[in-house]
Amino acid sequence: MKREVQQYLELLEKRLATLRLLAADLDESRSAYVTLDLRLMHQHIARQENLCTEIRMLDTELQRMKEKLRVLALSGEMPTTLSELDAQLDPASARQLHLLLGGLKAIQADVRRLSRVHSELLRRSRRSVNVLMNFLAHYSGTYPTPLTRAKGAAFSAMVK
Repeated sequence: MKREVQQYLELLEKRLATLRLLAADLDESRSAYVTLDLRLMHQHIARQENLCTEIRMLDTELQRMKEKLRVLALSGEMPTTLSELDAQLDPASARQLHLLLGGLKAIQADVRRLSRVHSELLRRSRRSVNVLMNFLAHYSGTYPTPLTRAKGAAFSAMVK
């Protein structure tokens, strides 16, 4: 197998692993939003930002490598289709390629679904926070601060 194809497969494996980490973190972060645990929310947000940055960097590298493979294919040094490449690979490498592509397809669908669920959770959390903020804004002017009396003082001495 050509070195460029091997590098491309390694980049795909890294992308697959990073997407799996992102899916796991999106799934784990639900409890922080349900319980409105700000510290945990911030930890998950930071982790997800780092994973997304890593995915973007991998996508850039994959795009460069794809362009390099395209140039090699146009010059006749590489197969032009996946089926031609598959025919040239040894059985273990061909199996690895198919497992990798199938895994990427599955995890991308899973991350897409988890992202939609996470988006809905954020929307509902925002609504809950707005309700609490409205309650606090209106509650603060409704009731005065309760009076406290010193131990042994008569209640009538507090009322004027």
